[in-house]
Amino acid sequence: MCNARRAFVAAGVVLLGCVAAISADAQQKPSLTRVVTQPVIKALKVSGNAKISDDELKAAMETVSSACKFVPRYCTVIPLGFLRNKKRLDRAELDRDMLRLRVLYWKRGWRASQVTPVIAKDDNGEVTIEVRVQEGPPTVVGTLDIGALDSLFSSREKRALVSLSPGDPLDLIELDTIAVRIAARLDSRGYGDVTLNPVAVVDTGSPKAAVTLEVNKLYRTVIDSVRVEGTERYDPRLVANTMGVKKGTRYSRERLIESQRALYAAGFFRRAVVRVESGATDSLKRLIASVEELPPRSFRVTGGVSTVDFLQFDARYLNANFRNNAGRLSLQATVGNLLAPQLVGVGPFQNVLKNTQVAGSPQYLEPTFQLNADLRRRWLSDYRNQTGVSVFGFRRSSPGVFIETGGGAAASFTRNVSPYVPVTLQYRMELTNTSAADAYFCVNFGVCDQSSLRVLQSTQRLAPLALTASSDRRDDPIGPTRGYSWRSELEYANAWTGSQFGYARLEVEGAKYFRMTEKLTVAVHGRAGAVTGFGGTASARQVGGRPVILPRKRFYAGGSRSVRGYGENQLGPRFLVVPRSVFQPTQAGFDSLLADPTLRGGRLPCAPTVALPACQTDTLTAPIVNGRRTSNFEDNDFLPKPLGGEAMIETSIEARNHFWGPLTAAVFIDAGSVGAQLRGTATVFTPGIGIRYLSPVGPIRVDLGYNPRSREQLSVITELDPRDASWGATRTDGLFEIRNRRGSNPATGTGFGGIFNQLTLHLSIGEAF
Repeated sequence: MCNARRAFVAAGVVLLGCVAAISADAQQKPSLTRVVTQPVIKALKVSGNAKISDDELKAAMETVSSACKFVPRYCTVIPLGFLRNKKRLDRAELDRDMLRLRVLYWKRGWRASQVTPVIAKDDNGEVTIEVRVQEGPPTVVGTLDIGALDSLFSSREKRALVSLSPGDPLDLIELDTIAVRIAARLDSRGYGDVTLNPVAVVDTGSPKAAVTLEVNKLYRTVIDSVRVEGTERYDPRLVANTMGVKKGTRYSRERLIESQRALYAAGFFRRAVVRVESGATDSLKRLIASVEELPPRSFRVTGGVSTVDFLQFDARYLNANFRNNAGRLSLQATVGNLLAPQLVGVGPFQNVLKNTQVAGSPQYLEPTFQLNADLRRRWLSDYRNQTGVSVFGFRRSSPGVFIETGGGAAASFTRNVSPYVPVTLQYRMELTNTSAADAYFCVNFGVCDQSSLRVLQSTQRLAPLALTASSDRRDDPIGPTRGYSWRSELEYANAWTGSQFGYARLEVEGAKYFRMTEKLTVAVHGRAGAVTGFGGTASARQVGGRPVILPRKRFYAGGSRSVRGYGENQLGPRFLVVPRSVFQPTQAGFDSLLADPTLRGGRLPCAPTVALPACQTDTLTAPIVNGRRTSNFEDNDFLPKPLGGEAMIETSIEARNHFWGPLTAAVFIDAGSVGAQLRGTATVFTPGIGIRYLSPVGPIRVDLGYNPRSREQLSVITELDPRDASWGATRTDGLFEIRNRRGSNPATGTGFGGIFNQLTLHLSIGEAF
């Protein structure tokens, strides 16, 4: 017996040794199993579908076709492998996709549908997948019963809320949408606990279903109490008042969200959560507001660089609980145009303010500022109401158009007519002085003498009444990818508002964002406006019976946030200015050019024997006398400046692709039109490209716009005003309009030089819209 046991143990040891040897040998020898590479999916097609679109079916599948990186379809033209995002066939996943599609059709009402994949391989080994659909007959709604809800809604409301009717396909997704839509409407009426459950019972003998909306907890809900947690500096009663709710207020989930939003908007709290006390199941709701306070006082300084404002700094002081009564005091000081004389003409500032760097116009490069003190407070114990008063002072510049200084005060009332739409009525009184706008008044109103210009540019009283409404539903205020925003403003000034300038002005602006893929966003933007002038007070400024519209109330287009193929304000009506230096380069007199043969061949731009009003400004059309042109002007002698318009419309579409790390590429096309009226005014289109770098201070944006400019005839203004036809007469200050117009096209040149002259570079912080 013992010998048999020893023999059995020995055999077991030998067997284990053999197994170990075989295992070790298997590990030493390379595997002979061949790894099968799945084929690349060249295309994915859907056929036979009529009730559900190709896009919805493909969105339900995990299987996708190969595609080009960055820009669709270009890799089919440039056959480089690294430009293509290859997707390979997974047959198990494809089978699961067929199940997903059948479930989707089942939910949409086509319960007998069939889907079949057909795979075809081409000569390159890539496959095309065709999903063939047989939809079959639908299961339809036989009856639709909304039960107790029938008496709560009018016939019109039921048509708007219930989008299914007997005979329609039994769409379970749409049924759920109807239940959510009705529940939201009931919630807004005070049925805060209501729940709806759609039930569909299908008759197996016929493709019809009896649909019922089961309603639960259909009773009105009210707020019983409000308890505040986490306050240290602020009175809990102040927090409750800021929420805009109190005992007896109608409760709804929408009101709960609005009260929480009101706490954040007050600026008191870093975190705010409003919830219903757990365990409360009846119609009386006890709210709990848990807050984390912010310091009531804060101070912030920011800075930035752009081709519009050069170097700019902004300082803000905020007291969110002024005098301990929830008043919000804000002090702001902004300074811009810093280092403008040093930066202009350097690097990206090469062509910035090119049209203002002339003798007598350095004021466009001087610092600008904006000072503002603003106090706001809730009013009438309603969180939707807010009053505000402010005082301000400013010096602002619109390059090449005007410079304005002034100050004043304003009072406003704001009402949130809906959770996302505040409407503000504001009255603003200011004393303003417009300077550096001589040519504007000269061209628009024929006032060119200095005495009349001084009257028009003296300190004036402007007192408009403005109504503003806006909404911002963007998912990100810095780099939005979905949502929308809009703003509209109606401004009116007349004698009864106390204004010396009478006008009515309307401006609307909006943007919409579409997230096409995880990295691609398409943004659309539009802006339009119109202004008309009329008499203000008895001392209103009018010229020849025509009311004067202040330059800043007119409309301008072109620039980094407008039509980017143009420089700032350079789209629309313009005129040409000939600086005094062209006629008088030295103080020796008008004949000084004749003594210097290196200047235009020793000739003046226009012969001294020719009266200035008749001076030929266009070299190409000037008459020839004694074999020589009577005009020797050059393109650099003329500086185009904008006049602005009384009507404006512009639109833009931009595709933004986040392709790597902090970098985003953009392709855009802008269009716009500015004029006395939009009818008969040509619209220009300017395409371009750009790059954005996401920095800690926001997206740093570089845009390059292309402007296919054409030659246009413009009026010519000179700073020279002689007393008689002779150039040698005594000079006077002021402007003088030359009768002859000149063709202007800044984008001159041929070859690459001509192309580069049609490009406009913009550098700024933040998206264009």
